Amino acid sequence: MVRLLFEGIVYLLGQAEFISSFIILTFIVILLSKSIKRHARSYYWFFGIISFLILLQFLNGLFHISPVNLYRIPVLGKILASNIHMVGFGFPLLAIIMYVGALNPKRPWVKKILNIRKELSIISGFPILSHSLIRITYNFTDALKFFSDKDAYMAQNEWAKSEMGISFSNAGYLLGIVLFVLFMILWITSFDSIHQKLGKHKWKRIQRWSYLLYALLFVHSILLHIGWMMSRSMGEDGNEHIVQGIIAIASTVLVFGSYLILRIRKAQKDSRKKARVLLHS
Repeated sequence: MVRLLFEGIVYLLGQAEFISSFIILTFIVILLSKSIKRHARSYYWFFGIISFLILLQFLNGLFHISPVNLYRIPVLGKILASNIHMVGFGFPLLAIIMYVGALNPKRPWVKKILNIRKELSIISGFPILSHSLIRITYNFTDALKFFSDKDAYMAQNEWAKSEMGISFSNAGYLLGIVLFVLFMILWITSFDSIHQKLGKHKWKRIQRWSYLLYALLFVHSILLHIGWMMSRSMGEDGNEHIVQGIIAIASTVLVFGSYLILRIRKAQKDSRKKARVLLHS
């Protein structure tokens, strides 16, 4: 029984890449919290260079400049791949930044993450920037073509098995444009030089838009996963793909749903605390 339970958990974690990455990355962030705080610029440079190499390889593939493929280089290729696919790094890192704001700041491990929340926000921007620019280039025009003439799009793309599924995924891609603009505003204002120019109150007003970002990020993820799941053909791997899609959706709902509950509870506690202070003042 214990063995079956263990194997079940291992299987779920193997299929639920978002949850697995979220858990692993949380431990890594806690372990490296002091290093990230002390050497923040080194981390920015590292992820900035990775993002630059991703975009360089993307342009190389787009315009066929050179036969060199950076993804085939051992180790470097793995690092580039993990940064370009949001589910392995960028998305779970954003979820950690989001989630920690709803937790008790007195807990030692929460305090460690909160202490580097700004640095994590800046680090997350690099993979998101490269991922978004590539997605916009490849998917934005296709999404517009689909919604302008669905019949022609479905006829030209034999791989598309479900019009409704394509509708979901393309709606997710278009929503991604809004997400990208919103995130870039929040990301740029996270840098100290911009923060200081804006001033404390104006900066706080801008950062409140992060709640809208989290909500849209949830919708974006769900739309894409539903769309991909419905659009895939029911061939040999059809059932496996559906299972993966359901696990991915359930993982996203679990993380964002639990965050919402914790955030509401924290807001209620803060409200009661303020009321008690006013009562005794």
